[in-house]
Amino acid sequence: MAVLVHVSAKPGSPCRGDIEGNDRPQALWVFSSDACGVYDFTDLTILHAGRTSPIGQITLASDHGDMNVRAGSGMLLRVNRKPGP
Repeated sequence: MAVLVHVSAKPGSPCRGDIEGNDRPQALWVFSSDACGVYDFTDLTILHAGRTSPIGQITLASDHGDMNVRAGSGMLLRVNRKPGP
């Protein structure tokens, strides 16, 4: 079974809803339509989300040294293609 939803953002949050006018319904796997940030990883933060240089590079950091992201963990990566000719 597949579910498509419109991506949204909670008012007042630093997160984005639609990207560059793309408000088409999308499949978000196990994530909610307004998913944002890091869930269930205490002391883990997103230092760089890849939106600015270096584009596409995502950096995570932990306040307590090395972090073990186990198999079965998920990340929602939303990609918009660059408009071109």
